[in-house]
Amino acid sequence: MKMKNLTNVHTLLFALIVGSIAIFGSCKEDDEVVQGDKTELNAIIAEADALLASATSADYPQASIDAFSSTLTSVKTAAAGTLTQAEIDNLEVQLTEAMATFETSAYGFIDETLYLNAGWHFDEGTGTTATAYSTVKHVGTFKAGNSVILGADAMSPTWVDGVNGGKAIYLKGGAHLEVPYTTAFLPVNLTISVWIKPDELYENNYIVSQNYWNGYKLQTQGGGKPFFTYKKVDGGIVDADNETDNSVKAGQWSHIVVSVDGTAKELKFYVDGTLTKTWAEDRIGPLTQTLTGPDPQPFIIGCVATDAELAANFMEWTTAANLGYFKGVIDELKIYNIALEDGQVSKLYNDEKP
Repeated sequence: MKMKNLTNVHTLLFALIVGSIAIFGSCKEDDEVVQGDKTELNAIIAEADALLASATSADYPQASIDAFSSTLTSVKTAAAGTLTQAEIDNLEVQLTEAMATFETSAYGFIDETLYLNAGWHFDEGTGTTATAYSTVKHVGTFKAGNSVILGADAMSPTWVDGVNGGKAIYLKGGAHLEVPYTTAFLPVNLTISVWIKPDELYENNYIVSQNYWNGYKLQTQGGGKPFFTYKKVDGGIVDADNETDNSVKAGQWSHIVVSVDGTAKELKFYVDGTLTKTWAEDRIGPLTQTLTGPDPQPFIIGCVATDAELAANFMEWTTAANLGYFKGVIDELKIYNIALEDGQVSKLYNDEKP
């Protein structure tokens, strides 16, 4: 009887031990966390750290800086623990969204997904085309100057160093780029932003053009003044310059911005982030969306019209002494469908300056 009871006790103890091991093993499997890969998260944290370190109350509202700092601290604290890959992925999304929100709070922020119709960094450095980085990837094709008009002086665009570490296009001897026409180049309101380094100053140093007087054209004049011409919805033509001699100098980088606000009836010129002239009068109006005259010309960078148009209508501008083309370097060209505000222009300049 005692032996039977002892056997039963041993059996019971064995069962309890086995059960305990099973329970312990089960709990261990349930509680153990498989650590995920934090490589990408750490890279995003480093990027966020750099963004926060460079942020000042001159560029962002202090409330936005504080909110971003709080989010970054929370993410870094959570990242210090043992996390599953799903938890790490969630932190990456959270911090990436926080950075995007913070950047949109910057004074002078421009939502280029909405307002940039076309924009080129010109950083390819090789090839014979330049592709826009904007939502629509407009392609500018290199064109040589007309050899019939210019003879041996005709040249093609070349790649050179740009304004801030990238590349740019050098134009001389009729060299220019042509972009197929779309209505994106003729918004009702407009801002053109561009960096230029002209070889020399002369009256017809054309930077960009869309159907010249039937659309618009931007150039610099002999006195170093940006000059803009455009056709309005009502058919009238506006000619205006910034009325400041030597705004642009030969052999030096200058940031040129012209904006047209047809509703407010304002045309503004900016040089190196500073407002230099405001034309505010009844003659200022929205740009035309209906092209008249010749068939729509391509959008042209570095010239006022195609070679065929120049040969047919502008021979006086296509002599060796006074080419109707840009002479120098063009970089960071942008076409917006709104009239940028002063703070937005200032931010563009500060973001892109050497």
